Amino acid sequence: MQSAQASPDVSHRPAVARARSRDPRAEAEYQRGLDLVKREGWAQAAEAFRQATNHNPDDAVFWLNLAHARVKLGDLEQAVVAARRAAAIDPHSELAVSIATQCLAAANRHEEMLELLQGLDLDRVANPEPLFSLGEALSALNRHQEAVTAYLAALRRKPDFMPAHVHLGNAFERMKLHQEARECFRTAIAVGGNRAELLSAMAYQSQHACRWDLFAQDRADLQRVLDEGLRQCAPLPLQFITMASSRSQQLATGQAHWNDRCGTIEPLPRPVARDPNARIRIGYATSDLFRHATAYLIAEVLERHDRTRFDVYVYSYGHDDGSEIRKRIVTAAGERFVDVGHMSDRAMAEHIRRDDIDILIDLKGYTLGSRIRVFAFHPARIQVNYLGYPGTLGAPCYEYVVGDRIVTPLEHADGYSEKIAQMPHCYQPNDRQREIGPRPTRAGCGLPDSAFVFCSFNNCYKITAAVFDRWCRLLHEIKGSVLWLYEANPQARRNLLIEAQRRGIAPERLIWAPHLPLKAHLGRLQLADLALDTLPVNAHTTASDALWAGVPMITTAGDSFVSRVASSVLQACELPELVAADGDGYERLALELARTPERLGEIRNRLAGQRGRCALFDSQTYTRDLEALFARMLAAWVRGDSPEHLPAAA
Repeated sequence: MQSAQASPDVSHRPAVARARSRDPRAEAEYQRGLDLVKREGWAQAAEAFRQATNHNPDDAVFWLNLAHARVKLGDLEQAVVAARRAAAIDPHSELAVSIATQCLAAANRHEEMLELLQGLDLDRVANPEPLFSLGEALSALNRHQEAVTAYLAALRRKPDFMPAHVHLGNAFERMKLHQEARECFRTAIAVGGNRAELLSAMAYQSQHACRWDLFAQDRADLQRVLDEGLRQCAPLPLQFITMASSRSQQLATGQAHWNDRCGTIEPLPRPVARDPNARIRIGYATSDLFRHATAYLIAEVLERHDRTRFDVYVYSYGHDDGSEIRKRIVTAAGERFVDVGHMSDRAMAEHIRRDDIDILIDLKGYTLGSRIRVFAFHPARIQVNYLGYPGTLGAPCYEYVVGDRIVTPLEHADGYSEKIAQMPHCYQPNDRQREIGPRPTRAGCGLPDSAFVFCSFNNCYKITAAVFDRWCRLLHEIKGSVLWLYEANPQARRNLLIEAQRRGIAPERLIWAPHLPLKAHLGRLQLADLALDTLPVNAHTTASDALWAGVPMITTAGDSFVSRVASSVLQACELPELVAADGDGYERLALELARTPERLGEIRNRLAGQRGRCALFDSQTYTRDLEALFARMLAAWVRGDSPEHLPAAA
């Protein structure tokens, strides 16, 4: 997921009230600083305000102006110091606390935000911004119910405070209240929010709730806005690629989003030449090193990197859930596991630069928790879009995107801002150490003992009306069959049951699977007969999970990365016959396999026999291939060559 963004802009909120200092030297420096602010001489203004604080260290106004100037210079760490000093001098000043908390938010220091806000009597404040800041801090700490209370309190102070409507919607989304989130985004548009961004957020929530009537309306409204001019008004890229869209539209969306978020960032100076005899330094950056699909996919690669040729750094800015997968990754990285969660974007970039990283890998892209501003500073010699985001980022700070011949064929290159670097088999890594739990009984999972079980454990936002039409036709054709679905949220379950009944399918033929730990989930997956893919967003990790559990899956390929992943996974698992040419072929293939148990049994037996040796699950070879690709990237940089596409090696 990717959240809509709307925050008060601390960089445009100077504190220009007259200082109460009696020291004429402090007053003179303060006035000099204000004059420099008018001319946007921020470095000199910061120095003038600093001199004023030296002469009169107990004046909160001087410290606030110093904080403001340092924000304008991008020095968030020192801005926090100055703003906190102002708040300490005048703890009941809403302005001082508000600026300090905004600086702390930009520096990802959310616990300190909460501590600072406790100094205010929030029941008595008239300004909505401290309450909004409280909601931001609580949301960042995954305390979403409390965040909702804070945002609602901010809106009671100012009902048209647009950022609070947006972030209230984001909090509802985390709580799986998708229809409520959509209404918040709709209200945000009415009070002046970015129409394209918020319409894409509305459409995304409609998808999550499986409210296809609302989605059709939201998508049509979004298209009208885009037809007016994408450059001025861009949707959120991750949400946009979940809808039917062309590669050129996805590229334009990524470019517009990057320009809006990062277009004014100046990259760090170019890195110095590297020691040709040194090991290659790779850095992986992500917030997803917990019970998350990315962590499960990348863990064995991190363990298998050749430490005689590569130094591997892991930059984590997410939470520690204490899980076994987290512990594995921390152990694999050793002393080069770096927690950067409490660093500002610039501070994180400067830390990476000091580590002298050759190749910095973004495992997030535009997904929830993105730190793309770090990459905008370009701290590494080469920067790579890999694994986390299934498409182009449209950002000039990435030299390469890692794909393969299927997800990123070279003839699709005009849809990518990055150069395409192809893996020889599938771009997706896998962890062959994933344990498959014991196979439960069908009755224990609510499944009929003798029914043919179609399944889809994709998140419900991937289920479109067109896909569901096909699934319901399969249920009509295969008497007594059932459709086993992942229960992503209660709203989707309710609405899918309504949609099934509209198509003549009894509610009991949809079986709902709750969330389970991965081991138990892989165990229950074995009960399915055939996995059904979705379009335009394919199964990704869900696809390899099904195959690892021994369940055949059918798909059809679309025109962009996000809709071609399952085809790549099946090809790497040596099951190309399960990739249909189109939607009608997909439906015919599903019927044929359901009606010919001997053919389906042969495929299952073949899958079981080749699972241990096929390219999809050969983590050792995959890691060597990935390292060879990284080495090719760095060799070109050392030669001084501009990045070019790197076709898959034979």
